[in-house]
Amino acid sequence: MGAWGYGPFESDAAMDFTGGLADRTARDVPGRLRAEMSAVLDRDGYLDGSEVESALAAACLVAARADPSVPIAGSARKYLEELDFIADDELRALAVRVFARAADPSDNEWYALWVDSGALDKAEAALAPYRAALA
Repeated sequence: MGAWGYGPFESDAAMDFTGGLADRTARDVPGRLRAEMSAVLDRDGYLDGSEVESALAAACLVAARADPSVPIAGSARKYLEELDFIADDELRALAVRVFARAADPSDNEWYALWVDSGALDKAEAALAPYRAALA
């Protein structure tokens, strides 16, 4: 049974991505964040839910680094404290686009699954502080 929750760091894909960053050098972290977000943004066609979950985790790490007042808990907080990267303009712009892409219902399993479960509003509420940090 996999992990899941409304928050951006509560799925297996998000936890795997975030945990994988701990193995990267400080020089590699921005590139890995960029690559994870770009993979979703550059993809044509249907997006798998786990792809969106990983990209959202990357976007939320960028948002939390840009605004330290964003509430981030558990292991994600620990990773953020240990990761050495700057939320530069490029990363911030990609993160904003990832939030918009996740909210696009046209070809997105992440969105469809939350709609089908009747909990899209809870998932979007969990992302709201991160989105606001980049507004």
